[in-house]
Amino acid sequence: MSDQVTGADGLMALAAQAKAGELVLDPEVAQDCANACTEAIASLQEVRFNMSQKTEALPLGNFECGHQLAEILSDTTKQFIARLDEHISCLRAIHDMVGAQVAETLTTDEETAQALARVNS
Repeated sequence: MSDQVTGADGLMALAAQAKAGELVLDPEVAQDCANACTEAIASLQEVRFNMSQKTEALPLGNFECGHQLAEILSDTTKQFIARLDEHISCLRAIHDMVGAQVAETLTTDEETAQALARVNS
């Protein structure tokens, strides 16, 4: 194993900083980013599901080169799925990072609204 920090590791560290209140993001940008991440995750999961259906033996004929080609395509598909999983993991880390900021903004907005309601009552 390597001691290198991956992109996902860096994003998870930023997510931890955001959850701890050490990373402040523009609330509107954070919300837009969280929404984009949610949509991208759903899209990649759909692609992943569709690709995972293609990893079984492909019907390329009952001859040796057909079997070899099916094996190559299956292996390539499995590698593609593994890369999709890495991308989904990165998007989840980004979502967690900005999601923490969105949650903080919503909490602050709710507390402000309650304080104003008490003052105006």
